[in-house]
Amino acid sequence: MGFFKKLFGGVLGGAAVAGSAVATGKVIQKVRENNPDGIGDVNGDGQVDIKDYVEEAKKAATEVYSETSDKVKEAAPEVKEKVDAFVGDAKDKVGAFVDDAKDKALDAYANVSDKVRASAPDVMDKVNAFVDDAKDKVGDFVENLKDKAGDIIDGDEIEEAVDAVEEKVEDLAEKVEEKLE
Repeated sequence: MGFFKKLFGGVLGGAAVAGSAVATGKVIQKVRENNPDGIGDVNGDGQVDIKDYVEEAKKAATEVYSETSDKVKEAAPEVKEKVDAFVGDAKDKVGAFVDDAKDKALDAYANVSDKVRASAPDVMDKVNAFVDDAKDKVGDFVENLKDKAGDIIDGDEIEEAVDAVEEKVEDLAEKVEEKLE
């Protein structure tokens, strides 16, 4: 709503002021038409005062409103036709825009998807090389640890640790492969 308020706010605000000025002018004109010799004692209190002017202004405003309402009712079908045509045209344009945007989004998705598929073997090779390298480094580390700590730590515990680390690395490799498929 903010967009339309900004777009039309100044125009509509000015139109409201102009409309009010025109309406006031029409009411004054109607008061003069109804009272060509001036306003008399309209409310019958024996004097011509502000109350009489207010009564005449109310009568004139009612007449102006009624006349304007009749004109609007007469013009309404034509205005409705124009609005319906405008709305129909706008719907068509918005529909075409949405369809075009949808097509472009699908094309972009297909393009990205194709690129990902094309690069997946490359990525898998790199992941596998990384996993193999990690296994080698963990194995070297464990072997070094075994050599240096052979007297302190039982050899079976180190083998279990190596097996656990290798198992974790293989699980990681499988998860990466699943994600890329």
